[in-house]
Amino acid sequence: MTRIITSLLFFVLVVITGQAWSEDWAYRIHEGENLSIIAERFLKSEFTPEQLQIYNGIANNTEIPIGTEIRVPIDWLKEVLAGVKVKSVFGDASLQRTGASVSIVLVAGTMLNAGDRISTGVGASVSLQFADNSTLLIGEQSEVVFDALSSFHGMGMLDTRIRLQRGRIENRIKPLRKPEYRYEIHTPAAVTMVRGTEFRVFSDAGDEQTRSEVTEGKVSITAEGETVLVEQGEGTLIEKGKPPSPPRALLAQPDLTEITHQFTMDGVVIEWSPLVGAAAYRYQLTNREEGMVAGGISSGNRIELSRLLAGDYRIALRGIDELGFEGFNAYRDFTLEAVATLPVRVEPEGLTTPTLFRPQFSRHGIHIQWTQVAGAWAYRLILARDVELEDKLFTRLSEDNAFILQPLPPGHYFIGVEALSAINDDRSRSDIYRIGIPVW
Repeated sequence: MTRIITSLLFFVLVVITGQAWSEDWAYRIHEGENLSIIAERFLKSEFTPEQLQIYNGIANNTEIPIGTEIRVPIDWLKEVLAGVKVKSVFGDASLQRTGASVSIVLVAGTMLNAGDRISTGVGASVSLQFADNSTLLIGEQSEVVFDALSSFHGMGMLDTRIRLQRGRIENRIKPLRKPEYRYEIHTPAAVTMVRGTEFRVFSDAGDEQTRSEVTEGKVSITAEGETVLVEQGEGTLIEKGKPPSPPRALLAQPDLTEITHQFTMDGVVIEWSPLVGAAAYRYQLTNREEGMVAGGISSGNRIELSRLLAGDYRIALRGIDELGFEGFNAYRDFTLEAVATLPVRVEPEGLTTPTLFRPQFSRHGIHIQWTQVAGAWAYRLILARDVELEDKLFTRLSEDNAFILQPLPPGHYFIGVEALSAINDDRSRSDIYRIGIPVW
């Protein structure tokens, strides 16, 4: 009788699957689980454990090895899967969809799926937001593969597995609601398992090393069959083929009470008090909209930033010790006054070259600023299709050293500024910026 029922179920399943489900959701079996538990927890009432068993080709529901991946058609789920959203992109970042042979430019607002791969360039970063408002920041020169992205609206993350091939990620994960829910970071050297915390993972593909740093909560890290618990304020180093090193204390926050900033001809210099034990510092600069403006590593207690618009900023700063472990962040808000307060070069003859700042994007348009030039009575802003600025799309005379372009349609553009002499017909052209407006 059991064989007849199973055959009938198989027939029903074949008929059902003939409707071609849009895609599958992947879930890994944890200790103490079976298909009956999974069906009760995740499936709509009209679908049964037996259908799930046949769909996955499992012979015995009671003897499923821990870690077995179970495929579930999304249309069978009683909860709606929640996507992972790209919150912001700074610099060059690409996305390779699962099954695709080529990469595309990654833009804010993109929804990610299991199997997707993100790569970042020099100085770039990508911020992601999960359904429960947990966040993930991918640092520069990183490669991340999302092996599993399982989260439901109203239930948070269930089974999220991220593979850090190289580079650095920063995680702010809300506490997982049930013991069987998981958030894991896999590197070539170790596996980091989390219940809800703030931590960072760095993977050096060349040296095959992994560093983990915990700034809130705790994580367990497993390598070569040994597990180490790393608690708040600690970090550990894992070399491939070796167990995790004993946790060591992270550096404290830098003191930013005496932080200063001043304008120079080339931009802004920010300086702070040295931190004992710091061999270097990592900084991240964001604007009022929490968009990344600049970031990197400084060998000393000062950084030089060029081409910043006037406005409100926040700097996040942390020390790096001699072994490369990064400590606790310190934060400081500050305001940059109008760029017009910059000192102006005075040349005895002719016009100097105006310096064009990197165009900045906001909901109001594209913000263009440049340095003032002694002896210039006005400036001509040029928007063109070519780098020689011959195929002009837009020109505008301005007595000020700033202008806001209205949002542009998708495409590639070139922007330059000419300083016009007040005495003769001399003119001096700035450097040229190329901007790309992606198709949303």
